[in-house]
Amino acid sequence: MKTSWARYSWLLTMQAVGSAALLSQCYPLYSRLLDDPGHVQVYADTPMVAVIALSVALVQGAHWYRVFKLPLPVGDTRVVLGQLVLFISRLAFIIASALFSLVLFRHLPEIDFGRNGSGFVWRGLLLLAVLFSVFCFTTELERLGLALRGQERTPDNNDRARHRN
Repeated sequence: MKTSWARYSWLLTMQAVGSAALLSQCYPLYSRLLDDPGHVQVYADTPMVAVIALSVALVQGAHWYRVFKLPLPVGDTRVVLGQLVLFISRLAFIIASALFSLVLFRHLPEIDFGRNGSGFVWRGLLLLAVLFSVFCFTTELERLGLALRGQERTPDNNDRARHRN
């Protein structure tokens, strides 16, 4: 059980670091989009895109490894801690969703796609990858929070019971 907790903690930490890096890149972009609404933004330079791509890869790799290879190692119920983890989960997704909403509802209608359509496609795919990565991390936090509260009802519970026997 101790090894399982150590591996799970390591994977969750990797997801948290990747998500924090993603959100740290989103905040400056969000501010710039609010300052200059409706115009094409060219602020995502190569280092920023590299950080975003590596962060997406880190979050996705750790998330999917955990989902397929490691059950949630939660045995005891800790209701207050579970509630705090659920709160952090929702807060992280709200922040990422705010950027997505700003782009979708404020910038997308005013963009002229005829000038540089391929640039918009890769930016849109990158934005979706960021949003999906934060979603995966928040889903992981939600699973952990529910398990800590004793409410997790997924195949992970069956896996955990099998590993104990």
